[in-house]
Amino acid sequence: MFDSIAIGTSGLLNHAKGLRVVGNNLANVNTPGFKSSQLQFANLFDQGGTHGSQTAQSGDLSSTGAGLASLGSQVNFRAGLEQGTGNPLDLMIAGNGFFVIKRDEQILYTRSGDFRFDDKGILVNATGDHVMAQDTSGKLVDITLDNLERNMPKATTTVNFNGNLSADVATPAVDVTLAGVTVIDPAGVSRPLDLTFHPNGGGDFVVTAKDKAGATVGSGNIKFSSGFPVAGSDALTFNYAPVGGQAFDVKLDFSKNVQNLAGTSSLAFAKQDGYAAGVKTDQTIDADGFVVIQYSNGQTAKGQRVLLADFVTDSGLHEAGGSAFSKTGSAPVQYGYSGQDTFGKLTPGRREGSNVDLAEEFGNLILMQRGYQASSHVISTANDMIQQLFDMKGNR
Repeated sequence: MFDSIAIGTSGLLNHAKGLRVVGNNLANVNTPGFKSSQLQFANLFDQGGTHGSQTAQSGDLSSTGAGLASLGSQVNFRAGLEQGTGNPLDLMIAGNGFFVIKRDEQILYTRSGDFRFDDKGILVNATGDHVMAQDTSGKLVDITLDNLERNMPKATTTVNFNGNLSADVATPAVDVTLAGVTVIDPAGVSRPLDLTFHPNGGGDFVVTAKDKAGATVGSGNIKFSSGFPVAGSDALTFNYAPVGGQAFDVKLDFSKNVQNLAGTSSLAFAKQDGYAAGVKTDQTIDADGFVVIQYSNGQTAKGQRVLLADFVTDSGLHEAGGSAFSKTGSAPVQYGYSGQDTFGKLTPGRREGSNVDLAEEFGNLILMQRGYQASSHVISTANDMIQQLFDMKGNR
């Protein structure tokens, strides 16, 4: 009888553990990157009694058993539901891989991609763990905005034009002017230039560039044949030394989208490749895992790259809290990046939600309840039988 109470007690204790696991799964149904678990049960075998050694002739074909045991919980690593967040720093891994994070100097792994930059400019997740990248030597390092707050200016090297430079030549020749062509000096300062095109006939033009004070800063010839620029004579380069600024070379390029046809001149400035200094206005993470910085001058720059990790088997991972996992010392880990080798691709602005299946968990909830209830009935029945024996003894 007392063995039956012990068996029933093991059922109560272990089904209570199972209820705790199910309750934890249900409580984290909305936790990003959470992986559900399931408690593994096994029967206890009575090896110390005499029943196990009885033969079939005595009528006892097997041991009566000693109750219920639990083998620990097993984590289900299937992917969670995809969720849109609208945050350009959030990432979801579509396929294999884990994000690599650092918590209190310990390296952990997670599927939760809720990311942001903290007040120190370090990329962290929702629980404040640092998101890892690799430097050129393969060392794990923080992803930061260091040296990315400003974008240095770039001097103009090439100015492009489009339109028609009239082939009509009057007597005396009439110059074509193009005012307000802006170039950027090495300090990021805009320098307006006025260009004059003097026709010499036969598709030949003398181009003169003057600054806002009217001083000539460069000149040269360009040529056209049958209305199109002549290769080798379709651009001119001069060294521009602005007042109070650093000298730099500027190329005026007429090789594309410029014609020399009869009619009115429509020559216009198209673009130039310089830009002023800029400050950081926004940051995102692209599908390759690179931190992309936008600047006030319209430029962008790429920072560090989010690192991914993969394992031969998930059995080498153990729960560490916060939707993160630690690895055993012997578990091999492979590092890589989005879309490489066996690693999945990153989806910006999305995150992986919990993989808790409510229907499955409510079914497990009923099973734990019934198992607990059945075990309590075993104890109750054994208790009644013992009480009956006591009553029989007392009435003797």
